[in-house]
Amino acid sequence: MVPVDSAEPQTQILVLRTRTATDKGKLIQRILFPIRYSFVLDEQLRVSILALLAYGGVVFGLSIWLMGADRTSWYYGLFVVSQAFPPLLPAALVIGQSVAADRLRRQQIFCIDLPRINLCGKVRLMLFDKTGTLTHSGMQFYSVQEIANTTFGDAEQNIEKLSDQIQIGLASCHAATEIDQQLIGNPVDVEQFQATGWRIENNREGAHSLDTLIAPDHRTVHVVRRFEFEHARQSMSVAVQDAATRHVHVFVKGSFERIKKIARVDSVPADYDAVTAAWAKQGCYVLALAHRDLGEMDLGSVSRMPRAQLEAGCSLVSLLLFRNTLKEDTPQAIAELRGGDTRSVMVTGDTALTAAYIARECGMVDATARVVLGTIEDDALIWRDTATDKVVDDINAEICAVTAQDPQVSQVELAVTEAAFNWLIKSGQIRHLLLHIRIFARMTPQGKITCVNLHMERAVTAMCGDGGNDTGALRAAHVGIALSEAEASIVSPFSSANPSIMSCVTLLREGRAGLATTLAAYKFLVNYAVVMALLLEVTQFYFSVIVPEAVWIMVDGFTTSIMILSITQAQTAKKLAPSRPTGQLIGAHTLASIWGQAAINIAFLYGSIGLLFAQSWFRCNEFDSSDIDTSLWWLLGDNYEAEVISIVCLFQFINAAGVYNFGYRYRRVWATNYLLVLMYSAFLAVVSAIALADPNRFGCVFRINCGNTQTVRDLGYSASTVHISEYNNPLGHNVMPRQFRWTLWAMCVVNAVVCLAYEKLVVLGPVGRRVKAWWVAKHGDSKIQFKL
Repeated sequence: MVPVDSAEPQTQILVLRTRTATDKGKLIQRILFPIRYSFVLDEQLRVSILALLAYGGVVFGLSIWLMGADRTSWYYGLFVVSQAFPPLLPAALVIGQSVAADRLRRQQIFCIDLPRINLCGKVRLMLFDKTGTLTHSGMQFYSVQEIANTTFGDAEQNIEKLSDQIQIGLASCHAATEIDQQLIGNPVDVEQFQATGWRIENNREGAHSLDTLIAPDHRTVHVVRRFEFEHARQSMSVAVQDAATRHVHVFVKGSFERIKKIARVDSVPADYDAVTAAWAKQGCYVLALAHRDLGEMDLGSVSRMPRAQLEAGCSLVSLLLFRNTLKEDTPQAIAELRGGDTRSVMVTGDTALTAAYIARECGMVDATARVVLGTIEDDALIWRDTATDKVVDDINAEICAVTAQDPQVSQVELAVTEAAFNWLIKSGQIRHLLLHIRIFARMTPQGKITCVNLHMERAVTAMCGDGGNDTGALRAAHVGIALSEAEASIVSPFSSANPSIMSCVTLLREGRAGLATTLAAYKFLVNYAVVMALLLEVTQFYFSVIVPEAVWIMVDGFTTSIMILSITQAQTAKKLAPSRPTGQLIGAHTLASIWGQAAINIAFLYGSIGLLFAQSWFRCNEFDSSDIDTSLWWLLGDNYEAEVISIVCLFQFINAAGVYNFGYRYRRVWATNYLLVLMYSAFLAVVSAIALADPNRFGCVFRINCGNTQTVRDLGYSASTVHISEYNNPLGHNVMPRQFRWTLWAMCVVNAVVCLAYEKLVVLGPVGRRVKAWWVAKHGDSKIQFKL
């Protein structure tokens, strides 16, 4: 505060907006508090948990009913509930994400938000920034086209042939600075200054000079004021003093549209729009430069002048042209995304015509497609064909005519500037046209956020960018990937050390594989709940038997954890499939797989028990638990019923891992999951050996095909290596005849083959696809259709 009696002039400041009311504040708010999203897997997980708990309640009631309503039966019932709700389920739902994150890390893609990996598997809309994302980050200086007496000269690449005025403007109108003999700043500014051949010396002129610029011929210019680039203004400006003439010059540089608006009307050539459009259509990054000579002035007065006063009355003096070349693998990445049923959209701060050129070059826009640009002219939205510059009177009729032919064919693509975009929002037309617009040009950071949010209403949306002006959009999107290790990577859920947009393809492939793996692990554990709680537990309670304790140890201690880990090691598909994996835990596809497998397993289990009861050697040897304390559960497994239940359920449980290892379209073929193939084969070999072998030490650990030593010898088997506790049944053994063992094993193998065939041919194969096609034909497809 300046005292009232001070001789210094008093200054009053009126603050119009603070905190989140400012543009910067809104951007920071969006970064810190992004819009919450709802993923179908997370929503249905609650329902799935409730369903499993209800299922646990049912099998609990069955256990009490079958075992008798005493204290012991309550303990058994609680044990069944723990089987109905697998304790590994929470881990199974995240282990696929962890494996995918590790694979991404090995490919130099880093994740700070694991749950978003599953969202990557459902992305349908991919939004791209242009400069530094689709194209190389660096701009190549191309040429300068001077304007004299409202007439364009020839494009000149040799800076020395330009007028002194233009040379000073090129050397000074930028925000590049030098630190440790290295130029730092915006790539365009750096490229522009390097093209001049001038050099920077800091603070050579004292308090009124920011920088001193020295030309190759030793001319000297002092930078007095510098106004940084603002997205709202789309321009920057400087005030410099020519040391030779002592004149103060103001240079304003920015988008050619903006400079045209602020420059003197009598300095704008009549063909200005046509010339700038022609350069933009050739893929040039076009900036305009305006100039004003203030003459000799006190530098202190210049320092106090507001920006608007300094820039007022400037005259157009030249166009600055830069080339921004496409990255070599961008067309391949766009083609793979299109083949993977993912729509690519460009959201850029560059001009619409340059963006259209790049979009056509990379394949985002078909070579034969028309691009119709929406701009604001005289406060009205006008649509023009970019090739002919003809006005399109009814854009809706144009779209409907093309869409009626084929919704997937892109014969007309729309492009809009941010002004037109905002006009469409205010008029309520944006949601109707959104998925027809391929290019959003001249977008500010806040405009990019709004664009992303609108796309998020229609489908799972990803945003890919590289600069600080993309941070808000990267944070707002369902999936954001920064092709940078700078500020954009701090807020983005994903960042890539590789600046190629092939990182987006990799991210989607890993996301789809991760989501498919998560669903596979979920289905495996639900199958565990069905096999263990309904088939094994309830069936054994019906016969008042309990499978041997070694079977429990094998299932819960080894098989479950190892097979879950093995399922997650399935390799990622090499290319994006033209569809996405389901994310529904209780959808028709998931339930068809789970309950189809359950029905097959139930049929084979009770078929095996029926086969057992049909054997003459069994009829008089049924287990009777009436004389045994049921609390001593380890005494209830020495019988044929528990033996058959154990063998069949072990086969079914192990085979479930093989069933859900089918990669379909998102993971590689079954045999490439080497860990699962090894564990699957090993566990099946172990169970087969237990089921088929004569009495031996290993089988007797599981109390299958074993018995008391003398009893085994009386049956004609060698018992020299068998050392177990006494059997708890009148027979003293549960050794099945060899023929029955082979018959039971064959049934288990057929059971496994039928389950594998059902998953491969019905759920994932032609039968499932035909059923889906029939359903869609009859009831329609709820999925939003749009041009890829």
